[in-house]
Amino acid sequence: MKLFLYYIFDKRLALITYLGIVGLFALTFFLYEIPFSAYSDAILFSILLIIVTMGVQFYFYLRKYRQLKEGIQAPKLYPSQKKSGYSLLDKEYERLVTVLDKEYRTEVGSLEASNQKLMDYYSMWSHQIKTPIAVLNLKMQENQLDQDILKQELFKIDQYLDMMLQYLRMNHTETDFVFEEIDLDQLVKDTVKKYAVFFIHKNLTFSLDPTNQTIISDKKWLQFVLEQVLFNAIKYTNQGGIRIYMNEEPQPELIIEDTGIGILPEDAVRVFERGYTGFNGRTYQNASGLGLFMSKEILIKLGHQIALISEVGMGTKVSLNLTQKIFDIE
Repeated sequence: MKLFLYYIFDKRLALITYLGIVGLFALTFFLYEIPFSAYSDAILFSILLIIVTMGVQFYFYLRKYRQLKEGIQAPKLYPSQKKSGYSLLDKEYERLVTVLDKEYRTEVGSLEASNQKLMDYYSMWSHQIKTPIAVLNLKMQENQLDQDILKQELFKIDQYLDMMLQYLRMNHTETDFVFEEIDLDQLVKDTVKKYAVFFIHKNLTFSLDPTNQTIISDKKWLQFVLEQVLFNAIKYTNQGGIRIYMNEEPQPELIIEDTGIGILPEDAVRVFERGYTGFNGRTYQNASGLGLFMSKEILIKLGHQIALISEVGMGTKVSLNLTQKIFDIE
């Protein structure tokens, strides 16, 4: 009954129009003194026709309501465009619902893909952070936990936690960037100091050729990139050391060069892909495949570039082009 009242309310304009016409005809019959019996017969026939018409329309109204209530997919809301009674507005409603349904499914698919990537990252991250925890636990059981090992493993845990937070923020960096003038030499020194314990523990040398460069960038995010590149260099370098310098030709680039184990040629072209660890990562089992991926994504948003060349057994050279490509007005 409630639905029927809603239907009557939806058809109120047509009913008011009908009553107006009935009243107009009644006035005309009265003015011309036409017998009321002829008028009453016409009223009865028209009322009967109105009732039948409204009954049929209410049937289709009720069916459409139930289809919508049951959540039938947009292309099936209406039987066919060729069916009688399928109005132009119905076609437009179906087209609109179809478009909205497509956009909804695309958005849901995008969210599901994003959530899956996040879950994959959590899986890799949880596996990665277990390594320093396991080392600490083992050394404690063997009573071999000295201060240097404790500092190293706690630093790794802190770095993995920071990487997780940066990964979550990475897709919203547009509102997080603070561009400023940065003393590149000082930034490199501050970054290297954080890893001093690893240089000492592995007996690695470090060389910094002054760059005398002031760049425009975001200090926090750029330092995160330097940390990822430097930690990778330390991780895969067992003898020799790391050198950081500025290469002026063919264009100014900050170079982080190590004497580590190097990267296979087939891996070197894929190290910036999400989750790709390559031969070294599978061998050492301590890589998530996200550090260099995040570094490249961040640098792109900062307007910088990153590249890598390597030779197995000879080391790796990572180059950072820190000139502003996006904001260059010339």
